[in-house]
Amino acid sequence: MLDPLDFQMNHHMADLRAGYVVSPSKAEKVLFDKGAGKGLSRSRKLENLYLVAVGIRPSSMFHPGSIDEMLLVHEIARELGVGMVIRKCGTLVYKVFLFGKEKEKLAFRIPDMYEKMGFQEFIVAQITIANLTGKFLEYPSCCVESFVRHLMQGTDQDLEAHDTLRQDKMPDPRAYFVERFVPCTVHCTRAIAEGAHIEDRLNSMSKELADLYMKLRFRHMEDVRLGRIVREKRERDELMALPMKKERKE
Repeated sequence: MLDPLDFQMNHHMADLRAGYVVSPSKAEKVLFDKGAGKGLSRSRKLENLYLVAVGIRPSSMFHPGSIDEMLLVHEIARELGVGMVIRKCGTLVYKVFLFGKEKEKLAFRIPDMYEKMGFQEFIVAQITIANLTGKFLEYPSCCVESFVRHLMQGTDQDLEAHDTLRQDKMPDPRAYFVERFVPCTVHCTRAIAEGAHIEDRLNSMSKELADLYMKLRFRHMEDVRLGRIVREKRERDELMALPMKKERKE
């Protein structure tokens, strides 16, 4: 495992090149056997690592809760042949990107982003990275365009999604096909199709993992409806603002 101090000195040390797709049985053993991946959430294991390792999805992304979590994911990704890059979104905020071979070149193009950029430069960088990561993650283009439009207008897509979902009587959980993904609309057909595709592929490999996936997917929808995503985003924004506040005081 990477040394935490070495990692903090240079997070690019965690970059991993992708290997080849592994068998579902190997991925399931590495991730879900008793004691395997201890300390990682079920979503991290299934959606971020398993789906990429077996080739159901070409890539994934998550906001880590700690350096220990990133290093544990790094160790498992190496064992499964899953590529990995960690990029900063401010001094204190990280994003972790996992990928198969087809996304490797694009993954290494994802830049770090820091607070010392001017406001306009920062917004332009956010838009550029949003388009790049949307392509990398193969999110529906309509959902990526919606996210970018909100960035350009200075509005909050997550808050709008929260308000809309609260009013919808028959939302489709398949639209919330991975953790922290927010579709452009509650009934986005492209997002629903992706959720159905993942469910079908998992059913062909493991009924147990397919059942777990459907439970996670419903929880992701509830995270949006109950405002958990909005709260988490505000917490990340506050972390990003801390270095700037400290600099102004000095």
